[in-house]
Amino acid sequence: MDLNSWRPEDTARRFSLMVASSLGTFTFVALWLAAGWHPLLSLLGAALAGLLVHLIACRVLLLVFRR
Repeated sequence: MDLNSWRPEDTARRFSLMVASSLGTFTFVALWLAAGWHPLLSLLGAALAGLLVHLIACRVLLLVFRR
């Protein structure tokens, strides 16, 4: 795959998905094991946290990569 052919939108989307999935996994484990939440409720919280981070990070990274 030629990384130089990626558009700024592609790069921002891929990096924000990487950050959001990492944070979502960490949030799930933290809510489930450290906070003692039910696993399904922890999964829902992690999904919401990941979605929010993805939306914010995608916008910020898009602004950075378009410079």
